[in-house]
Order: sequence, then structure tokens, then C-alpha cells
Amino acid sequence: MRRLLCTLLTLAVLAAGALRAADRPAFAIGRDGGLTVSGLPDVLSRPEVKPHLATGLTTTFAVRVTATDETGKSVKGGGRIDVRWEPWDEMFLTTAVGIDGRARRESVPSLDRLVSWWHGLEILAASGLMPGARWEVRVDLSVIPFSASEQRDTQRWFADSLGPKPSAQGPAGVAPQASQSGILDLLIATSIKRRSVVRYTWTAVREPEHRKGGAA
Repeated sequence: MRRLLCTLLTLAVLAAGALRAADRPAFAIGRDGGLTVSGLPDVLSRPEVKPHLATGLTTTFAVRVTATDETGKSVKGGGRIDVRWEPWDEMFLTTAVGIDGRARRESVPSLDRLVSWWHGLEILAASGLMPGARWEVRVDLSVIPFSASEQRDTQRWFADSLGPKPSAQGPAGVAPQASQSGILDLLIATSIKRRSVVRYTWTAVREPEHRKGGAA
């Protein structure tokens, strides 16, 4: 009986360890040196996050990535995910942006679908990594709920900065995106210092290709 209990406890510990190992983002380094983060764990259903999603105000998830190679060289980047419940349409309005500035927008009808959308996200979070090298990657996810006044400020900043000068700088469609990204990034940077309610951190290591081959 004691042996059975020890076996069951061992299996339980192994299962818990497997869940913890699986419950972290995945990342891939492309041939161009771009670092893509995907498979974000479900933090949306957690009790410290879920209530903020039903307020009708924007909840921002700020992704910060730090990749360090064997020489100690670090490459930093990140992305931004905005989620807001629209009560009139009964939809979650979502926006995800990586370092390339391309916004992926979708309307999602339920929390379950939102979790699926979240898990399927792929965010280009950094560039300049050497493919095939060993990299230790740290992903920090900060949850930043906006207050009503902050959301009004954001909308006002967008209107003031994008409205009067629709195409005064750069090629058509480029300057507004850069301006919009810069304004919201500034707001996020300020908000993280004083409004982040929780932060999650994960780390993972990508071994060099030759080591993978030698170990196989």
C-alpha cells in the first residue's frame, strides 16, 4: 500500500512538472533572425485577470522579451495585445501588434473563443538574433487595465495626433501607424510603472543546432 501511495505521489509530481513545463510560451527563430513568440498560456481565465476583461475598458497585455546568447549579448523586444469587451455588440475586440508594427485585429464572441485566439497568436517580438545559436529567452507579460480616464486620454491622444496631419510624413499609411504605435507605447510604458496588476515571467533555452544533432 505504501509503495502504491509513493508511486501515485511520484506520478502526481511528474504530472505537475509536465504541466508547468508545457504552460509557457513557445518561440522560434527564423532564418532572418526574427524571434516569434506563440502559444501564450491562458492567463485570461485566471481570477486576477478575468474580472478586468468584463469592464468595457481596454486591458493591455504588454509583452517584453529578452534573448541572451552564450557571450552575454542581449536582444530586447516585445509586443502589445489589447482586449476590450464591447457590450453593445457582445464581442471582445482584440488587437495584437509586434515589432513590425502590423496590427492583427479580430472580434471574438466569447471568453472560450478569446482563449483560443490568444493561444493561437504569433507575435514577432524581436529581431537581430543569430539563427542556430544558443539563446536563453525570457518573456515577461504585464497585465495593465486602463481606467476610464486613461481610455479617454488614449482616444484623445489618437485624435489629436492622427487627425490634423493624415499624411504629412513618410509614405501613405506608414506615418500614422508609427505615430499611433509611439503614442500607445508611451502610455503603456507609463502605465506599467503604476498600473500593472500582475506580471508573468517564463524562460526557455534554445540549444544550437549542432548540439541537437550531437545529442540525437
